[in-house]
Formats: sequence, structure tokens, C-alpha cells
Amino acid sequence: MALWIVVAMVLFWVVGLYNRLMRIRARSMAALRSVEKHMRHCIKLAQLHVNNADTAQATPSSCIPDGLRREQAQLIANLQLLDQALKDARGIPLARHSVARVGELFEATQSLWLANCNGSAEHGEGALPETVRMQWDVALAKAQTARAGLNTILFKYNEAVYQFPARLVVGVLGFRPAGPM
Repeated sequence: MALWIVVAMVLFWVVGLYNRLMRIRARSMAALRSVEKHMRHCIKLAQLHVNNADTAQATPSSCIPDGLRREQAQLIANLQLLDQALKDARGIPLARHSVARVGELFEATQSLWLANCNGSAEHGEGALPETVRMQWDVALAKAQTARAGLNTILFKYNEAVYQFPARLVVGVLGFRPAGPM
């Protein structure tokens, strides 16, 4: 009789652990979608800025300084990589490499954005319009806030995965630690 009680308690504990980890995983997936939404808005703003800079230049491309052309090309390439990384992160949710890749590319996008905007001003194209700068700052703040929220949830998820005695069975249940963004 005591054996059945122990088996029942272990079974209920495993079911409870599974449900807890699934709830945290679902919250992290929702947070990842929020991060993706805000980062896609940043991507659109950066693409719009680059496209407007291209159409605003009435000079042939041979007259555009090489540094500015290179900065624009790097920004465009990074935006495409970030877009692909967001798709990959959605396809392989909570995988360490995919989530970390999104974070790295987003940070690179921020620096390339600033370099591109500063380069435009230095090469006589005028400063970035205040409305675009404000839109970027708002979108960036939202993306960073969503990213911080995701990292908090991922920390709690990892804490639950590594907690003893849960770590003895989480691998069997299909849970793996997640990487921060």
C-alpha cells in the first residue's frame, strides 16, 4: 500500500513539474513574439530610413562616399540577417543559439543604425529627421523592454529546469535550458 502512495506522489509531482514548465515555456513564447514584433518594427524603420536616404540622393551612386555606401550595405545586410534570425528563433523556440543570435544581431543593428545616421550627417546629407529619430527611439525602447522581460522569463525557466530534483527528470520530459537574448 505504501508503495502505491509513493508512486502516486511521484506521478503527481512529475505532472505538476511538467505543467509548471509548460506554463513558463508558454509565457516565454509569448514574450518572444512580443520581442519579435518590436524588433520587426525597428527593422521596418531602418529599411525605410535607408530607402529614403537612397531616394533623397539626387547624385549618381558614384558620387556617394564609399564609407556611407558601405555603412548602408552593412545595415541592409544586418537587417536581413536579423529578419532570418527572428524566423529561426520562432522555428526553434528557446534554443540557446537561436535566441542568442537574435540578441547579437539586434545589438549590431543598433550600432549600424547609429553609424549610418551619423555617416549621413557627416557626408552632408543632413541629420536624421526628428520624427524618424523619435520613432526609432520608441521602437528601440519597446524592443529592449520586451527583450528584458523575455530574459527574466527565461531565467525563471532555467531556474526551474536546474532545480533539484527537477533536473533529474526534465531531460526525459523534453525540456532543455534556454539561452538569454
